[in-house]
Amino acid sequence: MLKYTIAIFLILFTVSCTKVLTYGATNNTKPLAHSYSSNLETAMHQTTKALESLGYEVLRKDEYRHRITTNWVPTKSDSHYLDLFKRRDYGASAGSYYQVVADIKTDGTRIKVSVSTVIKSISGKLKSSKVVEKKVLTKIDDFMRSPQIVITNVGMSER
Repeated sequence: MLKYTIAIFLILFTVSCTKVLTYGATNNTKPLAHSYSSNLETAMHQTTKALESLGYEVLRKDEYRHRITTNWVPTKSDSHYLDLFKRRDYGASAGSYYQVVADIKTDGTRIKVSVSTVIKSISGKLKSSKVVEKKVLTKIDDFMRSPQIVITNVGMSER
């Protein structure tokens, strides 16, 4: 009798563990942006290079909307957090995934590159610590910098 009870319990446990009980919610974070003296095509190309150099796989490159979206990657220990009891809980983001979204737009005579993340999580509404966005923008800065610069007592300028 005990064997049958254990067997039934194991079967029920196995069946109940394979059913989906909840789905992760998707939320967008606020973007960070930098401006450049460039054109849309160069900014799209250099942003793609920057994302790939950081190990992101580009999932979509929308030339019409000037938007680049990466593949989903797991959140890092410092990339996203949950506001819990008025403090940042970075441990709550385990099992969450994010993708990087870069939007390139004209802003007067300059090009503005905005970087944000889209998060999928069952933990709740995660927020970005901006570590990912800053890292991506820093790499874009490196790729967008002119190879010819002039340094004076007033500062640096590009040729």
